[in-house]
Order: sequence, then C-alpha cells, then structure tokens
Amino acid sequence: MSNNVLADGRRTADIVVIGDGIVGLSTALEIGRRGARCVVLGAHRPGTASFAAAGLLAPSIGQLAPAAQSFYDASLALYPQLLSSLAELDGGLTLVRGLLVLSDMAGHALPADAGERIAPQRVKELEPHLAAPQGATLFADDGAVDNVRLMRALRLAVERTENVELFADSPVASMELGKGRVTVGASSGLRIEARRAILAAGAWSPQVDGLPRPLPIFPVKGQMLSFGVAVLGRPVMGNGVYVVPRAGETVVGSTSEHAGFDVSTTDETIERLRAAAVSVCPALGRTAPSSAWAGLRPATPDMLPILGPDPEHPEVLYACGHSRNGILLAPATARAIAGLALDGQAGFDLSGFGIARFESSPGSTNLIPHV
Repeated sequence: MSNNVLADGRRTADIVVIGDGIVGLSTALEIGRRGARCVVLGAHRPGTASFAAAGLLAPSIGQLAPAAQSFYDASLALYPQLLSSLAELDGGLTLVRGLLVLSDMAGHALPADAGERIAPQRVKELEPHLAAPQGATLFADDGAVDNVRLMRALRLAVERTENVELFADSPVASMELGKGRVTVGASSGLRIEARRAILAAGAWSPQVDGLPRPLPIFPVKGQMLSFGVAVLGRPVMGNGVYVVPRAGETVVGSTSEHAGFDVSTTDETIERLRAAAVSVCPALGRTAPSSAWAGLRPATPDMLPILGPDPEHPEVLYACGHSRNGILLAPATARAIAGLALDGQAGFDLSGFGIARFESSPGSTNLIPHV
C-alpha cells in the first residue's frame, strides 16, 4: 500500500481505522479479508482496556434490551470462528466455557430463569478449590479468553494481511470531513485520506479534533491483580470480584472508579481485591499476588457501545464506548462495522447503539454524567 501517496504527502486508503485495540484490529482484519485497502492508526497508551482486561465473556450477566442481548449473544457465538482463524498464529488460543456465579456472593439479583442452579457438592466437583457453601449458578456458554494472547495474534494477523497497513505509534489528533471523504491526521504528521473513517480509540475517542459531534465516552478505571498460580478451570464471579484462569496464572478484577486517565494502583484497593479473591478461592491465599495494574474502560452513560454511522456525516463510523464488554463485543462489532463501511449492511440490528440516542436536543453537549 506504500504507493498510495498523493502529491501533498497524504496517503490514501478505502478505510482508515482510528485505534489499534481489540475492536480496531478486529475490524481492520475483517475489512482486509474482504479485500479493501485499510490503514490502522494506533497509539501506545498506558491503561488500554484491550490489554488490561481479564477477558471475561459474559453476555448472560446484566439486564439488556432484547436487541442488545441478541447482539451480545451473537458476538460470543462468533468467538470460535475468530479463534480458529488465528490458530496458525497462536494454536493455544482457546475459549474457556462455563462461568460460575456464587449464589451467596453474586452481589446482584439474577433472573429466575438464568443459568443452571447447582448445589454446593456439584460446585465442588467442578471446581474443588472454590468456597461455595450456598451453591452457584452455572452459565454454560459464557466464559473467558486470554485477551493478551488474542491481542498479540490479532496484531500479527493484521501485519500479515497484504492490503492492511498498521502504524502502531501514530495517535490520531484530528479529522477533516469532506464530501464523501475524510482526512485523518496523526500527531506524527501522517495524514490518511479515505472514504470512511472508523473511530475505535477506546476511552481516547472523544479527544480527536474535528469529530462531527461530542462523544459521551469517559474513562472508568479498573484496578486488577494476578496470582502466579492457576487453580481454577473456569471463570468465577463472587464477593464483588471475578476470578479468571489463564495459563499459569489467575487474574482478579475489578474496581470501577471515575479517576480520569489515572492508571495508578493503590495498596488498599489491591489488598481488598486480594482478600475478596481468597474468600472465593481460598487456595489463592497460599501465595502473594504477582502483579497489579489498572485499565481504562471506555464507558458511556448507559454502558452500551456507540456503533454505526454519524447521522450527518456517514463517512464517519463509530465503533467505540464498549464499556465493560469490549473483549466480548469485538467479533460482532468487526462484522457489523466492516459491513457498513464496505456495502452499507451491518448484518445486525444496531438501532439501540446509535450516537443519536444521547442527543435530547439539537446541539446538546450535556452528554457526560457528573461523577
């Protein structure tokens, strides 16, 4: 693609993707596999949710409208195909199925028909190291994926796709809108002109100058820790935390803090997470945490993503604001946004995810809640 350069130095592409997190990379890969020329502009930023997350895939947890629930479920159903397509790059990528929510520690009511209620003895058979005196609810289809390994495999796949070009350290500063075209400018001086621009920059999405309208996306900080041992076979939720197994380690999360772009951790919070994890899985108490970190979720006021074209500038497509569910929703978002960018067909009902839902009056900028 290096020969697609205009006289003034601008590069050209069919599609430019702003952001190289899991949503941006998945979408670029989908576009590339459909034959379009795509440029991805990424950035090295601390706290990026795609790497900081625990990889939980849990569409069954929470109360969603039917259309939203359908999209969440469909994205989980696409995961086996996504991992299979990356097997050549990482044959160890697997989808761990079977989320356990401990009955006495759920922290919120579950629908009466949700999941399968199982007795304490059955929990002990499934996970001998758990403390579940009141039993648990098993969500057999929900689960987890190692999002760190997945990100590495996605990046490799994008780099090896002939018609996709990745600039991994080119944070986007601005966009200029034209008639059916958009020019995206990076802080490095790189400029890309394309038919469509896809905004997938996570919590940093609103910082791009020249957007068609303000974006109601704000960072929500989550502190997390890991133990250097693996004692569980499936993810577990209980006592206000989730405990997720990975190869050779156990990841524990997470808090929800409105702290701007601060990604520091505190001893008090990490100790609280550690204690909660040990109450769920006492075997973790035999070792000290091996690491701690914080990530920034790109949240919206209703915690649902912003997906689809801008109402006034359809050359701009939103793929951001995934809140807690960026890892889960990446496959379906990639399919939907690539489809919209290339042939105008999402293949999913995105009516509940449009940006217009936040605009109660023309020109309104009161989008971000006071926290």
